[in-house]
Amino acid sequence: MNPATQHQAAAQAMALLAHSQPGAAATVKAHLKRAAIIGAVIWRRFNTGPYRWRAKHLRWYLDHHCHELSPSTRYDQWRTIRSLVTALNPGADWLPLLRGPWVRPTGDYTTPLRDGRPARLPGKAKYRNQFKTTKKKDY
Repeated sequence: MNPATQHQAAAQAMALLAHSQPGAAATVKAHLKRAAIIGAVIWRRFNTGPYRWRAKHLRWYLDHHCHELSPSTRYDQWRTIRSLVTALNPGADWLPLLRGPWVRPTGDYTTPLRDGRPARLPGKAKYRNQFKTTKKKDY
């Protein structure tokens, strides 16, 4: 499904994360905003939507679009791209292809990454608050 405009590409990128992104409301909102920007920028360059993205599209975004951003902002972009990759295809081996100075908030990628707390990625959260029920108190 290839979008006809950059607005459709942005909407598709947001839809990938909309119901499955775990975390606080502000974090989810920030991820959705960044996903929309990523979708629009990649569409303008490659004229392709999120469902047709390859690792080269996301690598181009991180290399060329984020090169003047601060290390912490690049790290935020990386976290959103990591969530998009997981939402697109959890079995894809794209993450090793997307390594670079953006994988840490400091921008230092010379030392190897250590194991730590696993990232909270999309697909593991259920539709939060969709079936929230309230019990009536019996007085």
